[in-house]
Amino acid sequence: MEYLGHKLAEKNIAYEMPKNRDSYGILGCLRKIDDSDMIYIVNPGGYVGKSVSVDIGYAYAKNKRIYAMCPINDPPVANLISGVMTPDAVTDLLGMDLPDRKR
Repeated sequence: MEYLGHKLAEKNIAYEMPKNRDSYGILGCLRKIDDSDMIYIVNPGGYVGKSVSVDIGYAYAKNKRIYAMCPINDPPVANLISGVMTPDAVTDLLGMDLPDRKR
């Protein structure tokens, strides 16, 4: 996640990442999804937990673009994402979009 943040900052792309101890919990994550154009799931090995599954479902219901770093191991959840991209590929994609919007 640090590498991705660095790459996004290099390209002046606004972004938000979850904090380990967000006082708003899942509601804080959902608000960030509301304010974002797309969601990128950092999921080494393809695993996503329950909270991330909720985030994916919420983002899907809000018609957000959803990309993951690795293929998701859970087929019903995997069907909700737009695609799989490396951190470098997603920063290239976002660099083509409007750079002043939160992602």
